[in-house]
Amino acid sequence: MKLKEIMSPASVFYSPDDSLLAVAESLAEKHHSCGLICEFDKPMGIITERDIVRLFASQAGGEELTNLPVKEVMTHQPICIESETELSEAMELARSRNLRHLPIVDATQKLIGVVTLTDMVKAYLETIEKNKTLEDENHKLHVLSIEDPLTGLPNRRAMEIDVRHAAAVSQRRSEPYSIAMVDLDYFKKFNDHYGHQAGDDALIHVAHALRNSKRESDKLFRYGGEEFLLLMPFTQIEGAVIAARRLSKAVSSTRYDHSESPFGFLTVSIGVACNNNEYWEAVVEQADSALYDAKEKGRNTVCLVEPAPETEFWDLSQKSESTEPEPKRPAPN
Repeated sequence: MKLKEIMSPASVFYSPDDSLLAVAESLAEKHHSCGLICEFDKPMGIITERDIVRLFASQAGGEELTNLPVKEVMTHQPICIESETELSEAMELARSRNLRHLPIVDATQKLIGVVTLTDMVKAYLETIEKNKTLEDENHKLHVLSIEDPLTGLPNRRAMEIDVRHAAAVSQRRSEPYSIAMVDLDYFKKFNDHYGHQAGDDALIHVAHALRNSKRESDKLFRYGGEEFLLLMPFTQIEGAVIAARRLSKAVSSTRYDHSESPFGFLTVSIGVACNNNEYWEAVVEQADSALYDAKEKGRNTVCLVEPAPETEFWDLSQKSESTEPEPKRPAPN
């Protein structure tokens, strides 16, 4: 913020030869806290209401001051500051020189306004409040950008951030991580039969069941549509399969009505994969391929990608053609 945004325009100037009493009366009438003394629009001095009170108090009755010209008592050659100066710089100047009023000049040193310490402090506090509000709004926008509005789970964008991080940690520590792709069985039939609002309710229900049954160290995301993704850091394939079966049981045990399914209630199919020195996109594709197999085998089951023989860890940031993920196969609903 620049001083020109908060200054009071200098609409009233006083001449050095004006009487102190006249200046004092004018300041009182206009409720001004200071008077700017000018010649040819150039600042010659400044006098404040405090200066005047102090001067009159120092004389019994003030008789000797009433006819005194203001140039005899004003502060000569006041410190002026240009209108383009930043607020923070002006506040530091006022603090270091113990100034309560700063005349404002333009680039030609013509007097154009005045700013008080009170003005600056008020503007500074408003700036802090505005920045705090902006930070809060930015935080809300950030949350909205990584949160699925229906289920409240982190969305696919958040998933990519976290899985990328898990892959980097995996590479540094030579530790595994696993991914499970979860898909609602016969969900298109559910929507067609019950309606899309009921479909949304079913997604919320399943998200709640999955969230409550996952391990504390695992992270659940809404991948898109009726698909969810579970990230399991530091987990071998055996542990991942156990966790996936727990998810499957958590959903089926609720017996959420689905008359169009051969099971009679909502179920999920799950594909599981563990990283084997691939970059994370390949692991997601492998889990998706295992999910396809689970669908092919009748749904309401868990399938896994068998890990390849263990090989030495390498820099995951260096891609090679041999590790590119296979094209995604469309899974039956």
